[in-house]
Amino acid sequence: MSIKPKQITASPSTKLGRRELLKAGAALSVGSLLAMDAEIANAEPGRSIELPGADELVPSKMPKGFSATEMQRRWKKCREWMNRDKFDCLIVPARPQGNADVKWLSESNANWMVFPAEGQPTLIFRGGDDSRNAKDKSPVEFDLRVSRFNRSQVIIDRLKELGLERARIGVGNLSGQMRNDEGGVSYVTMLKLKNALPKATFETAVPLLMQVKLERGADEIEVLRLASRVSELAIRAIVETAGPGVPHRDVWFHVFKTLLNASGEEPQRISIRGGDEGNTAGGRPLDEIFVAGQICSQELSGMVLGYASQVNHAMCIGPTKPRNWDSAFKYCVEIFHALVDYAKPGVSFQEYSEFYRKKVEAKGTAYWGVVFHTAGASGDGPRMGPTRPDENGDLVIQPGMVFTIKPRFAIAGVETPSAQFGDAVLITENGAERLGRRKPEVITLGT
Repeated sequence: MSIKPKQITASPSTKLGRRELLKAGAALSVGSLLAMDAEIANAEPGRSIELPGADELVPSKMPKGFSATEMQRRWKKCREWMNRDKFDCLIVPARPQGNADVKWLSESNANWMVFPAEGQPTLIFRGGDDSRNAKDKSPVEFDLRVSRFNRSQVIIDRLKELGLERARIGVGNLSGQMRNDEGGVSYVTMLKLKNALPKATFETAVPLLMQVKLERGADEIEVLRLASRVSELAIRAIVETAGPGVPHRDVWFHVFKTLLNASGEEPQRISIRGGDEGNTAGGRPLDEIFVAGQICSQELSGMVLGYASQVNHAMCIGPTKPRNWDSAFKYCVEIFHALVDYAKPGVSFQEYSEFYRKKVEAKGTAYWGVVFHTAGASGDGPRMGPTRPDENGDLVIQPGMVFTIKPRFAIAGVETPSAQFGDAVLITENGAERLGRRKPEVITLGT
C-alpha cells in the first residue's frame, strides 16, 4: 500500500560560520573530519526529519565483514554460472571506477584475481602489506601473490600451474562494461597472455560478472538495508543545515561527516545542488550559496562494508517556493509507489521503463536519465531508464535484486531541477519492499 506524502516545514538557517576543514589546499583527511566539532551553527531545535532507528547507526553496531558461508555461496554460484557459460577460469582485474568484481569474489582490493572453475583462487596484489591484510581478514583461503611489475607473468604462471593452457578463459572488464563498452584491460597484458598461452581462448566475462551479483544473498541484503538507512541520514543532515544564504560546502561537509560517523566508512557519493540536478555537482563541495526558492536535488550514498545504496529527496530552500512545487513532488511520490507496486519478478526492465514513462506523461514530463539505479559495490546494474535502453535493456527483475528507484517529475514553471524521490527496493518472490524508513514528505525549509 502506498504511503501518502505529508507536508512538513522547517525554519531557515542563517549563514554557517566558516570551518577550518581543508588542509594542503583542497585535500581533506578522514582524520580531520572525525575530529571536527559536531555543532551546527544557529540550527533551530526541531529542525529535522524523523528517521526511526537512526540512533542505532553507529560504527560499533555495523557488521565487520562477510562470513565464510557467504563467500562460499558466492564462489558456488559463480562456478555454476561459469559451467553454464563454459568458462574454465576467470581472470578478473580491478576497475578504477568500482572494484565490484574482485570485491564480490574476494572481499579484497587485489589488482587481479585468477578464479578457476576448480582449485584455489589466486589474488595478486601490488604490495606485500595489502596481501598480508587480505590474509589476516579473509574468512576463506586464497593463493596470495605479490607483483609490483609485470603482473601478466604472475597470471600466466598461475594459469599454467592450473593446467589451463588450452582452456576457455573469461576476462573481466574486457568489453561490454557499463559506461565503458570497449573495456579497460591493457593491450600489453592481453598480448602477453595470448602469446604465452596460444592454445587458450580468451573472451569477455563482463556479462557473467555483472549479472551473477544481482541476485543478492541474505547477508548482502542486510548490508544493503543498513546502507540505505545510513544514506537517509544525509537527507536529515541537509534539512538540519541548508537554507537561504548557507554555503554549499558547509552543508556538504556536514553530510559527509554524518555518513562517516554512522558507518565508519567514507560515503560513496555526496552530490548536492541547489537550482540544478544533483548529479551536476560532481560529488564535491561547491563555492555556491543556497538561495531562497531553489529546489535542492541530490544523489546520496552511504557505505557499509563497501556496499552503497543511493537515496534522493528533492526539497525546496524556502520560504519562497515555486507555485507547483508541492503538487509536483506529491505526484513524483505517487509514481514511486506505482513503480514499487509494479516491480515483480519476471518483468523486464524495458517494460518497467515504459510503464514509468507512461506514468510521467499522464500528467507532465521529466522521465529522462537513469531511473533504476544499481546498489552494491559499484555501478554495474541494473542501471537504466526510458532514454537508455541500451544499458540494461535485456535484464529481467528477479527475486533478491536490490536497486534504487528514483523517478523525476517536472515542476511547472521551473526549468531545472525536477521533483525527485528515490529509495532502494528489495525484490521479493511476490513484489518489492522499500528499504528506506523516512516518510515521503514534501520538505520546504522556512515556511
